Amino acid sequence: MKRFTSLLLVATATVVLAGCFGGGDDVAAPADPLAAVPDTAVQSVAGTLDYLAVLNKNPSDTREPIDISAVVLPTSDTTEPAAVE
Repeated sequence: MKRFTSLLLVATATVVLAGCFGGGDDVAAPADPLAAVPDTAVQSVAGTLDYLAVLNKNPSDTREPIDISAVVLPTSDTTEPAAVE
């Protein structure tokens, strides 16, 4: 009886471990297009407003913070103020 119990324990452990290390769909998640400030956002005021509008329409609590330490946004003395919608 002790031998049967040991065999049953080993078989159960084998089945459990086989399930843990089975293959899977290890498909990489697509890169977040909003994870970095695009070049178009720093080339013109309109590009900046477009990027901000996209960010505003796609809020996420799980997205990593965007590093803007090296970003210099464009300015214009002739462009009228615009709301980000």
